[in-house]
Amino acid sequence: MKDVKKVMIWSVGTMVLTLIHHGYGAVIYDEPFRLHVAIFAAPVIMVLQATYAGFETVRSLTGRKILLTIFLVVTVVFPVLTIGVYEGGYNHVVKNILYFAGVPTAILDDLYPSIYELPNDLLFELTGMAQFFSAVKCSAEIYKTSMRRWLELLNAPSWRANR
Repeated sequence: MKDVKKVMIWSVGTMVLTLIHHGYGAVIYDEPFRLHVAIFAAPVIMVLQATYAGFETVRSLTGRKILLTIFLVVTVVFPVLTIGVYEGGYNHVVKNILYFAGVPTAILDDLYPSIYELPNDLLFELTGMAQFFSAVKCSAEIYKTSMRRWLELLNAPSWRANR
């Protein structure tokens, strides 16, 4: 249980962080379109919590396998890849490295269209980059739980096998 719970905490944490980051960006830049992230982040959080809770309570081995598989796929697709790698990594970590390394604004404008802001607000950039590092921690928790352990969880003969 602890293995899956750690992944759940970091995956939901990454999604909550992105809600905070985009909400803050919508306010400071007076751009309500940044709130679009809530359209998919809130349902992702609900799916993660529901599949985790189901995995912890369902007695059926088939049900547990399905719930854990959905949980892991949603975690990798949204908190890790979409938010972590793309939003946090490319849109913030890479952008800040390039900006502070002195890459010309013309190149940055090509890489980051007008809807992106070049670094001009410390909290916005820190919360943006934190999405990447949170997703890295989530990935590390998935990785630390070896493939053998994930297979054990999927094939546990009893719903209490990993408590």
